[in-house]
Amino acid sequence: MKNINDFPKKLGATIGQLFEGGYKASETKKAYKHPSLIVGATSKHETENIFYEKSIVFTGTLSSMIRPKAQQIIADIGGINSNNVTKETDFLIVGQQDFRRVGEDGMSRKQEKAQELLEKGAKIEVMPEADFLRNI
Repeated sequence: MKNINDFPKKLGATIGQLFEGGYKASETKKAYKHPSLIVGATSKHETENIFYEKSIVFTGTLSSMIRPKAQQIIADIGGINSNNVTKETDFLIVGQQDFRRVGEDGMSRKQEKAQELLEKGAKIEVMPEADFLRNI
């Protein structure tokens, strides 16, 4: 980098601003590959796997692999990756939560949404990463 003004782009951040009467905080954006762009190899589909033809959502940070790799494994199995929890979600895979970002209950917004839907009769299985690893 040749210039301090290159930092925001390199870091995927905005610079905070002070102005009379307040401020705008700096922000960072986490870049994820969109799950719908991840294509599984049909030759690898596992029709007997519990994730086959099921809707999968990840929340938190996986300790065993990066999220795009986990999403690729799901796609190869024949599962369907999604970013958001809906009534069509079959599995919510839970990694480590950043307690600076989640509420006092320690649950991500996706976990809270899954809980709301479960209370309304949805059939979502909330699965810790260790169980996910045993099933792939």
